[in-house]
Amino acid sequence: MENKKNERQLQINRLQQNLSSIRKIAGWSAETLGNKIGVTKQTISNLENKKTPMTFTQYIAIRAILDAEIETNKDNEALPKVISILLDSVDSIDDNEYKEVQKSVETVAATASGGVASSALLGLLGAISPLAVSLIGTATLVNWKKLLK
Repeated sequence: MENKKNERQLQINRLQQNLSSIRKIAGWSAETLGNKIGVTKQTISNLENKKTPMTFTQYIAIRAILDAEIETNKDNEALPKVISILLDSVDSIDDNEYKEVQKSVETVAATASGGVASSALLGLLGAISPLAVSLIGTATLVNWKKLLK
């Protein structure tokens, strides 16, 4: 039971740490994401700036919206790959590698907010972080929905 609680909290923390980058790669403003999950853009800002901790309910809402975006927007090839690396990888990245990839994704996200195409974002991610590209195919995925039980 304690192990499941720790895994749940780790997943929540990872999403909160990477929310800004993931949101930008999805092509959303803070207001857009807020509208999708029924909160204000200020709430999204507070989560991204870690002024308030992310709740499990917020985690579930955001992950569900991200899953829906991945299903419906096949043109955004970068989003599922970034989510796979930053949120769903288990035991395949040590802390130093994770931080390296995280910084690379932040750079890619800054570019994404400028309106760059998804395929170009993947190329940029590969150029900045060959480690990220190698992890895309090898990451052991966590089914985040298992955390609901």
